[in-house]
Amino acid sequence: MSAALLSRLLGVSRLIRAGRLAAVFVSAAAAGLAFAASSPASTAPASDRITFATVASTALGRSLPLAIVAPAPSAATATTAPAAVPVLYFLHGRGRHHRSLVDSPLARAALLAARCYVVLPQGEDGWYIDSPAQPDARYAAYLAEVIAWAERTLPVSREPARRGIAGWSMGGYGAVRFAQAQPAARRFGFVASIIGLLDFPRAEDLPEGQNYRVPVARFTADPAVWATLNPLRAVDALRGSVVTLVLATRGFERTMNEHFLAALAAATPPIPARVRRLEGGHEFALVERAVPLVLSDAIAVFDRVSP
Repeated sequence: MSAALLSRLLGVSRLIRAGRLAAVFVSAAAAGLAFAASSPASTAPASDRITFATVASTALGRSLPLAIVAPAPSAATATTAPAAVPVLYFLHGRGRHHRSLVDSPLARAALLAARCYVVLPQGEDGWYIDSPAQPDARYAAYLAEVIAWAERTLPVSREPARRGIAGWSMGGYGAVRFAQAQPAARRFGFVASIIGLLDFPRAEDLPEGQNYRVPVARFTADPAVWATLNPLRAVDALRGSVVTLVLATRGFERTMNEHFLAALAAATPPIPARVRRLEGGHEFALVERAVPLVLSDAIAVFDRVSP
């Protein structure tokens, strides 16, 4: 074992004894071991700024992993007060996981260039809601635990204007729905959805190719229950947040998102949103192209507020 690796192991051990790191696991990468520490961004190489940890969830009764991307050291981060670095929570889509973006070269480069922490939790197939059909599937409560863990463990801001939440597909739905459910003191200054299902769950009565079957095991088969979980019904809860929506020109969710945009415009007063329309369908390749755009929008919002 090298002296450098031993030093890193001992450093993590001290953090665990001090109660500052909830849990750490090893990423078996050829380049070596990476650990999720509670210190600000280090002078380590870019690859060492991507770390992994597990969060013990009381809501789910088990632990789930997450990825963390720390910002590169800069004049801004060097002068930022402790616990004041902006943070973006990024939620994955259905069939994906917490490593999907960091394993993508294009998305990984954008994450490493961002001047904020990015926290990417494992959301499984939970839609980031507390399921009305499965009492033990409390994924919204779990997401709240992830955020609480990040605020205890990382030097991230708790100020709404310097916190953001984003996601794609299922994660886009989850990001918007979770943001809408927060009390005023816990709101997010930035909310973004990439090809999210934002008029969902709903009846399959949209034009051909624009529907998505509701997972009734997660949402129940009751349209009255669906209405309580549909982001379209709670657009006013986004007032005060800067909203970015990335739409695919050929995505099956396009009509749902057009409905959501119409609801934002019909609010009194209207709720503005930045809309980015990308050529393509409901596919990961489009998500990879959208990630740099969403990160750029998030940083622009965070930069408006001095730490």
